[in-house]
Amino acid sequence: MDRLYSKFPAGSVGLALLLLRLVDALGLVGEALHLFIPSATSSEPVSLLLLGLVLAAGALLLMLGLRTSLAGSAAAICTAAAALYARHHLKLSVGALDAWGFLFALVFFLSSSLALLGPGGYSLDARLSGWRSIKLPSGQSIREDEVASEIGNRKEGEYVDR
Repeated sequence: MDRLYSKFPAGSVGLALLLLRLVDALGLVGEALHLFIPSATSSEPVSLLLLGLVLAAGALLLMLGLRTSLAGSAAAICTAAAALYARHHLKLSVGALDAWGFLFALVFFLSSSLALLGPGGYSLDARLSGWRSIKLPSGQSIREDEVASEIGNRKEGEYVDR
């Protein structure tokens, strides 16, 4: 499977990406609830419920770090659609509309950033990608993708999950 990003960073960078995913997912849940609540009390179109479901599903995928690029892209597109819907169809005061507009903008940029950056080392994407290191008997540790061209030349070793 080809991906847009080449590594799953761990450490402080991986932790920062985990926090970005969690904050973005929290904002997506807020947007989905904002769309579901008026739908439950009125006869809103089915497409609005579908939009809310996609936002909620994107939030779940981002929390887990599963298919992060796809989930982030879908979340950004659906956030833009939700913002357009809220602006034209929901009867909100100017202050409430500004607050929701700020949330929509924040979630849009976080989702877009995560789609481009990837999930980080603390995600299911990293675990499912086969991210492994080769531990050589000499004590050196080399990542699998760094030695892919030298498969025939390397010593036998054991595979260790990171």
